[in-house]
Parts: sequence; C-alpha cells; structure tokens
Amino acid sequence: MAFKLGNSKGLRASGGNIKSKFKFRSKREVAPGTPVYKKKLEDGVLAEANMDGSIFVNKDYDIDSPMMKYTMNHEMQHITKIKTGEETYDDKAVYFQGEVWPRGNGYVTDPNTGKKYKEGDKKLPWEANKI
Repeated sequence: MAFKLGNSKGLRASGGNIKSKFKFRSKREVAPGTPVYKKKLEDGVLAEANMDGSIFVNKDYDIDSPMMKYTMNHEMQHITKIKTGEETYDDKAVYFQGEVWPRGNGYVTDPNTGKKYKEGDKKLPWEANKI
C-alpha cells in the first residue's frame, strides 16, 4: 500500500540551513497555549501573568517594543512556574516554594520578617530571579 505526502510547504532546508519555519502561535499568543490580551492595567504595570495561563498586557504600550519583549519574557517565566506549581497565587496570598506570602491592598507580606512589599517589587523572591 502506498501513501501520498501532502503538498504543504512546511519546513524547507538547504545545505543544513532552515529556510522557513513552522508557525505555531497566533498574534494573541506569546508562546503556544499562552494567550495574551491587551487590557487597561494600573499605572506603571506593563503586564500580568494569570493563573489560567494567560497574560494581560497594558493596552497603552506597544507590544513589539524592546521593553515589552523583555516584559513578555519575564511574564512567561511566571507562567512556567505557575504551570509547574512552583509559584501560585489567589486573592489572599502568593504561594512560593512552600511559603505563604499574605496579600492585601496592593502589598505582599514576607512571612519571615513581616515586611510589606508593593506587588511586583523586584525584592520579592519570585520577581528577583527573573531576567
């Protein structure tokens, strides 16, 4: 029995160099399975990673700018950690590497010291390890 290959262009290579690539994502995805939605966010907030695996991007910024590319990479790191269970959150707390960090009024409280940090502060351990 024989079969026939489709006529899709697919990947094309010459001399070991790929000349074309498959495209897996739509314009609303930063990576396969990670939808991105433009939304009005708080002043100074560029993007937010969500527990459902999506990312909200501030509608006032150009998503193709170098700053937003950096930001999207950062948010994708959060999405990866959320999917692996290393960091999660709800309205009451952030759960990071087995610790519960209470949340409220835009601040997160360090469970070890009681010190409050503004959400998104680079001193928070889940923010500090991002590029």
